Amino acid sequence: MNKKKIIYNKYIKKHYIIKQKFKTGIVLKGWEVKSIFINNIDIKNSYIKINKKKEIYLINSNIFNNFKNKKRHIKLLLKKKEIKYLYNKSLNKGYTIMLLSIIIKKPWYKCIIALCKGLKLYNKKDKIKYKTWNI
Repeated sequence: MNKKKIIYNKYIKKHYIIKQKFKTGIVLKGWEVKSIFINNIDIKNSYIKINKKKEIYLINSNIFNNFKNKKRHIKLLLKKKEIKYLYNKSLNKGYTIMLLSIIIKKPWYKCIIALCKGLKLYNKKDKIKYKTWNI
């Protein structure tokens, strides 16, 4: 039986507007797979960067283990057309690519990434005001 386990990044909904979502694969080492499975990962400050070779990397995510606490650049797997699209959109002012969640279906580990636009301070205040008044 394949149970689904999801690790969310709650930080994004407060500080960004999500424009578009993509599902990607992850290239992990053995000890990283075990650590992610038992929720020993911090994805709060992680973001995605595209290098000159048009490869996508997850940066600044902490994977904790008893022996190793490393911030390693984790490669993500995505189609070339989607990489080009994300690269061109991320060059626009205010747009970033962020990690939304990690989905664990027993043999597969997938990421959901999003093209996001940062919120201004007054937008954050309006969001809080609407939440409190629309109960």
